[in-house]
Amino acid sequence: MNRILYDILNDVSEGIIILNEKLEVCLWNNYMERITGISKEKASKNNIYTVLPNFNVNYFNKAIIDSINNGRKIFFSAAMHSGMVNSKKNLNLKISRFEKDECKFLLLEFIDVTNQFIQINKLKSYVHELYKVNKQLREKEKIIKNLAYYDKLTGIANRTLFYEFAEKFLNSAKRKNTLLGLMFIDVDKFKIINDTYGHKIGDRVLIKVANILEKATRKNDIVARYGGDEFLILLPDVKDFSNLEIIVSRIINNKNKIINFNRKKVNISLSMGTSFYPDDGDSIDKLMAKADKAMYIAKNKKGQDCSECNLWQN
Repeated sequence: MNRILYDILNDVSEGIIILNEKLEVCLWNNYMERITGISKEKASKNNIYTVLPNFNVNYFNKAIIDSINNGRKIFFSAAMHSGMVNSKKNLNLKISRFEKDECKFLLLEFIDVTNQFIQINKLKSYVHELYKVNKQLREKEKIIKNLAYYDKLTGIANRTLFYEFAEKFLNSAKRKNTLLGLMFIDVDKFKIINDTYGHKIGDRVLIKVANILEKATRKNDIVARYGGDEFLILLPDVKDFSNLEIIVSRIINNKNKIINFNRKKVNISLSMGTSFYPDDGDSIDKLMAKADKAMYIAKNKKGQDCSECNLWQN
């Protein structure tokens, strides 16, 4: 073999093997010596499967025969023959045929892609860690959102979320020319309950009230804790006044308005006032003011119907 070509092949930074048609090693360069620990003297003139027995597998045999007979160029990624040449390196393998003096030879090129594998693994690890961080951030974002929009004690919407929905529902009612109902609910004698039985029982009362209101309302209605013992209900797309009467009736007739503890009972009483867009105002503040006023009238009249003011007490 031409000496210059031989020196070049010996000095390249990839493993080079040249095989004859009998699959005997004609050239085994210095790089192959380094990555296999097999000297060129030991490899030379021996069958490739004798020198590298790990390659004596069906898919490699077929590739070699195909390349010898048909001149097809073959490529094996490092993942396909991991550890077959060197357990610590990742080597891509290219197989191609060339001819000289009517003889066929195979050129096997082993290209070290270990660094690329390391970078890919680092990237995979980074992506995995990024996924975990993003997942944690999403979970924290959800927690923060809940803290921002939902009442910590009762789990229902807080004042902030109420106002967001209120504006959307009001704009929709104006656009569609439909009714929007609003209810203002207050727990009767809540301060006395707190002072007499303690704040833990007071908290249980508020949780119970939130549960009663949610069960009484429709799926798309918004039940919110406005603050303290005050609650609000938004009722979009109300067809007529009778729709609200049904919800009020459910609240009044709920038989579970009792807190039991230490053989004692606390009966929950609610005062409610209502308002409607457009009859009672064209803004949320006006509707709330009207419903609030109606609620206080109901509280003061204890047990008296005041339907002309759109209110109830139970």
